[in-house]
Amino acid sequence: MSSPETDGLHAPPPPRPAPVVVAFGLKPERLVGAEGRIDAVPEPPTAEQAGLLIEALASGIKAGGAVIAIVPDWFAPEGLRRLEMARALLDTARVAIHVTSLPPLAATALASVASSLGPRLPSAGMLASALPGLSEQLHQITWLGSVTGLKHPAPSLGQHVTSLTPGSAFGVSSFPKPAVHKIQSGQPSVPLPALVRPSRLAVSARNGDEQWITGPVNAALGNLPVVRVEPTPGGPEYWGTSKLVEAIVVPADPDGLARELLQSVEAWACRWCGELIARSPCPLCGHRARPRRRPAPPQQGARK
Repeated sequence: MSSPETDGLHAPPPPRPAPVVVAFGLKPERLVGAEGRIDAVPEPPTAEQAGLLIEALASGIKAGGAVIAIVPDWFAPEGLRRLEMARALLDTARVAIHVTSLPPLAATALASVASSLGPRLPSAGMLASALPGLSEQLHQITWLGSVTGLKHPAPSLGQHVTSLTPGSAFGVSSFPKPAVHKIQSGQPSVPLPALVRPSRLAVSARNGDEQWITGPVNAALGNLPVVRVEPTPGGPEYWGTSKLVEAIVVPADPDGLARELLQSVEAWACRWCGELIARSPCPLCGHRARPRRRPAPPQQGARK
């Protein structure tokens, strides 16, 4: 027979709280399908809203034990300054701030992947440590109707001239490095990676040729499942045109991705805050220190 006392001995442990992700300048989307809580700060907080930002961070810490804030470097600078001030006023080492140069949909995907990994990694510090490497694995493909306003990556002079021709279109691919390519009808026209893990293709279309992405490009990627989302708020400003289609290859197996990360990094406890991390400085408290070196074992046959 069981009793309330003995039943508790066999009950599974409560799930570990996952860090809350806060995305600045982005509209969160469920691109992986295993996301947890993602809060959004679409506009830079004003001085009058500083208290609300502090409350939001405190709420995230209470709910998930830590907050991972993702701030694009193209977001208004005062947004980052007020975030850093709010963290200082809270006097906490439970808020990690990650500044990213990723474009709008790719930054949205980073927030989505990070949220899905939160409960699958042993600490918020490990998750924050992994964000730079995760950013490099998010493959971006963008269709542009014009490159006259494009800054990153910078188009060539010839591409600028071609952009003035009616009906011209360009593709931007992050693989093997960000570059602009003239699109040939019915062809992928951009270099694409060979995918090594289950993935899906997220597509955000705004007055552009979505069929190029879902047709030739996706065929070359292996016909990935397509997830369509609304146009990104910051897309036109970032890409310099309102005629665009953003696409991103998103890992679709968070369990497998978490195992890869844990097998590929060296983890240690931060000497200052004790958080389990995998890079220096500590993404939570900022302490700069590598793990203590262990003494080498004595060699066999060494003289005494």
